[in-house]
Amino acid sequence: MSGSLGALALAALVFVGGHFVLSSAPVRGALIARLGRVPFTGLYAVFAGATFTWLVIAYGGAPFTELWGDPGWARYPVLLVMPFAAILVVCGVLTPNPTGLLGEQARARDDPAPGIFKVTRHPVMSAIALWAAGHLIANGDGASLIFFGAILVLALGGVAHMEARWRAKGDPGWHRVVAATSVMPFAAAWEGRARIGLAEIGWGRMALGLGLYFVLLFGHQWAIGASPGPL
Repeated sequence: MSGSLGALALAALVFVGGHFVLSSAPVRGALIARLGRVPFTGLYAVFAGATFTWLVIAYGGAPFTELWGDPGWARYPVLLVMPFAAILVVCGVLTPNPTGLLGEQARARDDPAPGIFKVTRHPVMSAIALWAAGHLIANGDGASLIFFGAILVLALGGVAHMEARWRAKGDPGWHRVVAATSVMPFAAAWEGRARIGLAEIGWGRMALGLGLYFVLLFGHQWAIGASPGPL
């Protein structure tokens, strides 16, 4: 199936399915008990990197099968949401994460939802979902549907999976995080449960996020071979 949509679908299945299997309570619990939490996190990262590399290579080798084509208008929403997505991912990575595997210290602080986590308690996954959804609409072919669709499913399903896992644990620290945050961006602020401060998010972090956006914007043609602009 080399160079086919079937090979891409297989890579997507292993990429998405493997994440859910490794993070499922029985498998994750057994591996952490045997290896320890930090080695398990490393194993998870290696698996994620290897399967994503496989997915990218399979996508690059898949044939072009047009579905809804390349509507020029669809690129405008991508250009609008990508700065926000870049800020979310950079701030999410550079801020202590109360929802992560090693988030006990963050959850134990007086403010369990620092900075960007007042916008959404899953900033990195939200950024990935925005990126995947935008590119899915703007690339109307079969291979892109599988590639970006798989990443979108993983991002949205991963959020649902993490929420269910933390609810099942009944961690008091997690209840504090939920009370001050929301899954949907800005929902907690809209409901009056969180007060978003740009200084708390970090001007430097946001500047790095915008820098990442411009690198992706102006490097897209060179790296991907396609202009992100509407023309």
